[in-house]
Amino acid sequence: MNPVKVLWRWRNNPLKRPSDVVEAAVLLLVLVLVVIGGPGVGVVTGRAAHDAFRNQRLERYPATAVLVDDAPGRTERPYSDGGNLDTVRAPVRWRDARSTLHRGVTQVEAGRKAGSGVAVWLDGSGRLTQEPLDATGGVVAAALVGVLTAVGWGAVLWGVLHGVRHHLRARRIRQWEREWAEGGPRWHDGRI
Repeated sequence: MNPVKVLWRWRNNPLKRPSDVVEAAVLLLVLVLVVIGGPGVGVVTGRAAHDAFRNQRLERYPATAVLVDDAPGRTERPYSDGGNLDTVRAPVRWRDARSTLHRGVTQVEAGRKAGSGVAVWLDGSGRLTQEPLDATGGVVAAALVGVLTAVGWGAVLWGVLHGVRHHLRARRIRQWEREWAEGGPRWHDGRI
């Protein structure tokens, strides 16, 4: 919207309606929240994501698990999701940092024999987890999270502005219809 039109609504004008003032105030508030709040929300969210990725790197550690059973051979997946066709899910066992024995299922190379070692990642509780992002990947992912959050913030505010403007427009139309119902017939008959 044109800033000159927005400022016009604030000046002392006999045609200015209360809904014009409300619409201009909401527009100004949304503009301030987008310009100041958007980057703020993005930075806060990006830092939180960066800290979470860093904590994952600190908490997770590599370990070696032992394959319990022979892994099935290569699977044929005609509608693959782009993943590695040479890996299958198979049961493994491992010991965590406190030497507690655990069992679970993870991706292994197809056709591996029982008893062979499998590289896995464990979390602080000794459970299987995914490999954490490296420092560079964490920074990139955190920046992406921050940018997407800022864009989402702007989209939500645009939606609020659109909703308020739609409501005010519908209210003005109802008001005009009431006024026309009262004065329109008199104007049409030449009584005004």
